[in-house]
Formats: sequence, C-alpha cells, structure tokens
Amino acid sequence: MVGVFVGLKLALLRSSLRRSTARAVGFVAGAGISVAAACYAAAGLAAGRGEPGAADLAVLAFAGLAVAWLALPLSFGAGGDESSDPTRLAVLPVRPRRLIAGATASALIGPGPLCTLVIITGAVAGAAEGAFDSLPGAVVAVLAVPLTLLLCVVASRAVLASFARALTGRRGKDAAALGGLLTAVGGYAAYLLLTTAGSGLALPPVVVRVLRWTPPGWPADAVRAAADGRTGTALLELAGTAALIGLLMVWWHGSLARLMTTTDSSTARAVTVRDGRTAGPRARLLASSRVLLVAHHQFSAFARAPRHRMTMIAALAYALLFPVVMVPVGMRTPYVVVGGAWVFGLTVPGVLFALDGSAIWTNVATLRTVAQARAELVGRLLPQLVVIVPWLTAVGTGVAVATGRTGQLAAALGVAFALLGVTFAMGMVISVFHPYPYPEDPWSVSAPGQSGGYHLANFCSSLLGAVVIAPVIAAAVALDGSAFSWLLLPLGTAYGLLAVLSTLRTMGRRLFERAPEILTTLRMS
Repeated sequence: MVGVFVGLKLALLRSSLRRSTARAVGFVAGAGISVAAACYAAAGLAAGRGEPGAADLAVLAFAGLAVAWLALPLSFGAGGDESSDPTRLAVLPVRPRRLIAGATASALIGPGPLCTLVIITGAVAGAAEGAFDSLPGAVVAVLAVPLTLLLCVVASRAVLASFARALTGRRGKDAAALGGLLTAVGGYAAYLLLTTAGSGLALPPVVVRVLRWTPPGWPADAVRAAADGRTGTALLELAGTAALIGLLMVWWHGSLARLMTTTDSSTARAVTVRDGRTAGPRARLLASSRVLLVAHHQFSAFARAPRHRMTMIAALAYALLFPVVMVPVGMRTPYVVVGGAWVFGLTVPGVLFALDGSAIWTNVATLRTVAQARAELVGRLLPQLVVIVPWLTAVGTGVAVATGRTGQLAAALGVAFALLGVTFAMGMVISVFHPYPYPEDPWSVSAPGQSGGYHLANFCSSLLGAVVIAPVIAAAVALDGSAFSWLLLPLGTAYGLLAVLSTLRTMGRRLFERAPEILTTLRMS
C-alpha cells in the first residue's frame, strides 16, 4: 500500500504539471526558492554550533515547524494533495491501518517535507556540539531528525482526519479561514519583528523552558541532553516522541474508522429554496451596467465565501501590519503606508478571476465587444479599490498623527496611490495572461505549480511597480519639507489612474481575445 500511495502521489503531481508549462515552471521555481530559503535557514542554525543559544534556537525551530504543520492543514486542508485527503481515503476499500501507512509515506513527498527535513537537520547540527563524541549521543542526534519529521506529518494528518467533517460546514470553513488568517498574519508579524528589531534573538528563559517540555521540544532537548552527556534523559525524550507518534496514529485510525462507518449529517439536511425577488430599483440599476453587476457579484463573494472573504481580510491586515510594525522599530513617518500598499499589491489584485473559477463561463458567454471586456475588468477591480483606498488613507492618517508628521501625509498617500494603481494595472496583466483560480475542492488551495507561478509573477510585478513609480518617488524626495509637497497627492493619484486606464485599454482587448483560453485554464484547476 505504501508503494501504491507513493505512486499515486507522483502520478497526480506529474499529471498536474503536464497540463501546463506555466504550472511546471511555477512548481520548479517555487520549490527551488523554498528549498533555497530552507537551506539558508538551516545554514544559519548550523552556524550557531557552539554558541550558548544554539540549543534554544533548535527548540524554537522544532516548535515553530510543528505549529505550522498543525495550523496549515486546519486552514487549507490537504493543500491539493488528494492522496492525503481524509474524505477521499474514507471511500477506499482498504483498512485504516494500511491507509495510514500509505498516506504517511505519500505525505513525506514534496517540497514541504523536504524543507522541513533541511531545517531540522540544520537545527540538530547547531545544537549537537559534543553529541557526536560518543556513540549514544550520535545515535540520539541522528534519530531526532526523522522522529521530528514523522511527528509533524502524523500530527497534521491526524488532526486533519479528526476535523474533516467539522470543516465541511460553513462555520467550520469560517473557523478554518480565520485560523489561516491568524497563522499567516502572526507569521508575517514575527518575520518583520525578527528582521527589523536588531541583531540577535533574545528568548526569555521561561519561554525556552516551556517549549522544551512540549512534545515538539523533546527531540531538540534530547540533542542538547546528549551533547551534555545525559544519555538517559535523551533516550527517554526520544522514546516519549515515538510513543506520542504511536498515540497520534491510534487517533488517526479512529478518525478514519468513523469517516468510513458513519454518514455525513451535513448531506442529510433538506435544502430550502428561497423565493428571491429580482425586481426593484437595485436590480434595475445592476442590470443597467455591466461594471456594477460584476462589482456587486464580487462584493457578494467577499461577503459570503469564507475563503474569499479571508483573502481580502488578510490583505487588509498585511497592509495595516506593515506600518504598525515598522513605526515602533524606527520608521516614524507616514511613508510606511507605501509599504502597506506594496504588500496589498502582492496578494489580491492578481487574482481577478479566482472568485469565479470555472463559473466564469457565464461571463465569457456574454462578452460581445471589447468594451464589455473592459467593463468586466473594471467591475472586478472596483471592489478592491473601494476597500483599500479608504483603508490606506485611515492607516496613513493614524500614523501621521501618532508620529507628529502630518505634513508628510499628502505626499505619502500620493506615492501609495501611485504604487497601488501600478500594482492594479499589473494585476490585470497577470489575471489575463496567467489566470489563477481557487480550485472548487474546499481542501485545495491550488494545483501543484499553480501557486508558485502566480506568486513569482506577482512578486516580479511588484518589484517592477516600484521602478515604474520612480518619477513619483523622485518628486517626493525633491519636495520633501517644502510647501508644495501636498501636490503629490493629486499627482500620485492621477499617475496611478493613468497606469490603470492605459493598461485597461490593452488588457480589455486581450481579455476579449483570450476569454476562451482563460475559461479552459480555470476549468483545468
């Protein structure tokens, strides 16, 4: 069964990548960047070998990886890995014990487990000063790596199987999306703090002691104990880790058994059909303009669909979090709102067709002219514009008042709006030439390679956007402190609108020509 699941995982991955060259390139690029980042982090952890805080960093790394493996499945399910989806495993005519063995083996394949393995190895290498001086110590250090990886994988799959039914309901999806938002925002805040708060990482001793006594900290503390010559303590902690893995497998077994032998109550509920009223002033107003109709649909999707709603909330949180974190560490200026606009541009504008997916065929079927295609793009951009402009204005005003630099507010907002317009323009380009849909499967975030290609294109466009607004930045530097700096607000706003309108003219025609291809791409997800 292990061989079957491993072959299934490889076949699914190979089939997905064969569908599109862009997906294959995106997967390779995303995997390469992820592995390179993991190697960089592992090298940093290993370089601390012999330092007093090396063992503490290993404990922190092990605990952080375990939290990530537990939180991400609850937020995004199997993440496109159908061979590990508990709802799919439950319908197979195979006993749970064999399913667990095969699913565990397949879950160890991919960039995620590889990056985890690399980081764990680097953390162990950094904390193992003196552990390889004896055979028992070397055995402990070597065994800590696979045990930690296995603990992360088994714990994530056991939790996913246990909450599979709960997450299929609307409240469960809301809770999962909220958990993903909190995890992403918390990780982003930690990254900003660690990269801007100065050199070195000072952990309170009580935090380290608590983490050492948690299950993810046992293998890391075992390496430290082996390095100190306390082989008995090290072996006991490794034995506790192995026992915990066994208990998690028992839990996983029970969850799979329940999925196989009980019915899903959510499918037994009667469907209530509501008799909605379509007549009225609002309906007539929406029917009179394609822009308003599409914008209303986008607003409704953000309001009702948990995954889409949390995407917008996360983007707004990132746009707020960047100034909130950067101001306390020394950047006491409203210009930090430009960073918030840049972060927002990395997330939402490039996924204009993600909300509809294959359902966009209704829009494609009614496209008759290039003007209608342009109205389609405007209707999808309008909700984002209506939300982010007041948000950035409020954030910039708050920072300006808090720092006492209200004179820079107009110029900062002008630069932010110019950057926002450029990122929206490039988002249209990405959406037309590299459409990125959310799969209909609620457990999946994207097909293999799809997410990597999209994020790579979006990141490159954001860097290019900073270059495109160079004239606005130069004007901000030249007028800083002068009485005419307020002119940057209308000039920057006009610059951003000009970028959107000029791009809209070309992308409207491209959308009209490529609409069938975009529909085919969205259907393949």
